[in-house]
Amino acid sequence: MAIGATWQPQLAEDVGQVLGHELSALGFNLLFGPSLDILENPNPEGPGDLGTRTFSGDPFWVGEMAKAYISGVHKGSQSRIAVVGKYFPGRGGSDRSPEVEVATIRKSLDQLKQIELTPFFTVTGSAPNPESTVDALLTSHIRYQGFQGNIRTTTRPISFDPQAFNLLMGLDPLKTWRDNGGVMVSDNLSNQAVRLFYDPTGQTYNASLVARDALLAGNDLLYLGNLASNDKEDAYSTIIKIIDFFEQKYREDTAFAKRVDRAVLRILTLKYRLYGDFSLLQ
Repeated sequence: MAIGATWQPQLAEDVGQVLGHELSALGFNLLFGPSLDILENPNPEGPGDLGTRTFSGDPFWVGEMAKAYISGVHKGSQSRIAVVGKYFPGRGGSDRSPEVEVATIRKSLDQLKQIELTPFFTVTGSAPNPESTVDALLTSHIRYQGFQGNIRTTTRPISFDPQAFNLLMGLDPLKTWRDNGGVMVSDNLSNQAVRLFYDPTGQTYNASLVARDALLAGNDLLYLGNLASNDKEDAYSTIIKIIDFFEQKYREDTAFAKRVDRAVLRILTLKYRLYGDFSLLQ
């Protein structure tokens, strides 16, 4: 927000360039940011308020600042850092913290295109050059009521809803970006909101099925965080089980195998853009 308050995209680019240079020097190649959300209705006392994490409450200026910031990160890192814009398709209108409970936003797709989605369009298919184009988007665990015009219908969280996900990816700026190799990253699959969505009692949590659903919804990279299926299992054991589950399903389910192959191809293509040459063994 401090950057956005300057109203000077060049300063956003300068900050991004310093950040890109320093992170790259430390060996990082992935940045979760910037936030492309719009602080439409500030509510500092509310649990879902985005506070100072956003550039602005205006869709146009969020897009302008984000373009400049992303361009700076790419320039500062010599295009060796993949920038992940968040939180797709926009959580500025959320009424609660998505980390604690799945929030519901009551907006149609047409309303989202006018406000929340505008910055995402600006840094994907509508970006003026590759430097200001985001490499990936992070999908939020937010559901939408009235998404397709029927106020009685509510989507699953976008991160787990293939139909809603595909509808969004079919929009022109996003489709162009996706067709050119844009990568989708799930939000943290281990947070409380996801656990309660799958089991409101909080008693059970099958991490393998959650990871499968996130992949099949359209996410290419899965953010596992401190993922554990239950209180008696650590994250390492859970992740090993997910890998074993995916391996078996890959052999048995042709459709699943094709989805994995498409996701891996996107990830390797992005890695090739970052490095130009790399070994699959590294």
